[in-house]
Amino acid sequence: MTMAPLRPNSAIAIDGGGIKGLVVARALTALETELGGGPLIKQPAIKLLTGTSTGAIITAMIAVGMTADQIVTKYRSLGQKVFPPVVPTWLPKALQTFFHDVLEVVKTSLYSNEEMITIARGFIGDMTGNPDLTMAQLHDRLGPHKSLILTTVNIIERRTQFIKSYTGEFGDWKLWEAIIASASAPIALPVFVKTSAAGKKCYYTDGGAGSFGNPAYIAARESISFQGFNPNEITIMSFGTGWVKDAGFAKSVGQPDQWHALNWAMNAPLLLIGDVERNQSLDIIQDFIDVDGKGLDFRRYQFPLETDIESDAFADNTVYDFMMSLGDKLGAQLRNNQFAPNADPQIDPERLYEGWQQRLVATARIK
Repeated sequence: MTMAPLRPNSAIAIDGGGIKGLVVARALTALETELGGGPLIKQPAIKLLTGTSTGAIITAMIAVGMTADQIVTKYRSLGQKVFPPVVPTWLPKALQTFFHDVLEVVKTSLYSNEEMITIARGFIGDMTGNPDLTMAQLHDRLGPHKSLILTTVNIIERRTQFIKSYTGEFGDWKLWEAIIASASAPIALPVFVKTSAAGKKCYYTDGGAGSFGNPAYIAARESISFQGFNPNEITIMSFGTGWVKDAGFAKSVGQPDQWHALNWAMNAPLLLIGDVERNQSLDIIQDFIDVDGKGLDFRRYQFPLETDIESDAFADNTVYDFMMSLGDKLGAQLRNNQFAPNADPQIDPERLYEGWQQRLVATARIK
């Protein structure tokens, strides 16, 4: 079986998830093969790229012309550069965890973003000849029919901002600034500070911290509401970065009725982010796909995990090899047209199919 053809107005949307972006990058090699090879940005059907956090990094790499293999190579090398050990690795594991937790409490961020800036400017410069390429200049490179949208959260204004390559509002932003603003994961990386033309300091954090953490939802709304494409002519390929199974999640967070203030502070964001992202996928299905499956062609590629891979994982090569194997499995699903919503929990660990059916029942009752 080969992958079903893309419709003429297609989007690639990639979630946040730190170093787990390597899984998606590996799966994208299968997508390139299915489409005949070469950089994805050269494919006529691919009109829109949307990403948050690590998804912002990958979609920006695609936008400047990198191949999936090049992205994989970059991801395999950046982990230990961006996320070096913050405590001595020769300490017993329990002590490493203890001191790591203490540093999370007392420091504004565990890591610097300087290395990530260097890496971003490096691949942008290598691909375009200009490490400080602006969003407006990227628009000129992409042409009038292709767009990149990255999300970040303006902390003081308490709202998500959509950094679009085709609008003048962010035209003077350097592409690397948009990447860092979207990928500044709270606790791990510093808040990104940018001074506006009017001299106002603005503070930005990871796009996943806001109400629009699902890039596929942004792609759907952008394609239909702003670009005016017919849903019947749209494919959205949405890539997740892992869904921890219920048992693994319960083990990692502990017994909820025993949570104290620190537990709630650490776990409540996980509940909110997971719930919002899942419901935004369901909103896409409900709003743009009818009961017979006609309308938008929505393909959600997600993989189950027994336990989470830390978003700043910098461990030995066995972790990277494991993520590569997950990427190969995800790529096989792509080739075999296995995506959510789907009744198989291995293909649909977020249970989008179940949620869709529940919404159909609720809608029928209302009618």
